[in-house]
Amino acid sequence: MRRDLAFVVAAALTGLMMLLIAGHGPWAGDVIWAFGDGHGLNNGDLPVLGLWVIGMVATGLLARQE
Repeated sequence: MRRDLAFVVAAALTGLMMLLIAGHGPWAGDVIWAFGDGHGLNNGDLPVLGLWVIGMVATGLLARQE
């Protein structure tokens, strides 16, 4: 189980890294929540947040195991 969770962490964080390296382009989508002039949360940012949540949950589970 612990090995599977470690794989989930690695996959989630790798996916997050790849999305962040890609930057913002035409695939970023519409702005959902604007923070200021030209900044905000886009539809394309949702997978980044989802992968981060998966990574944090899996990491928390790994930390709780003895």
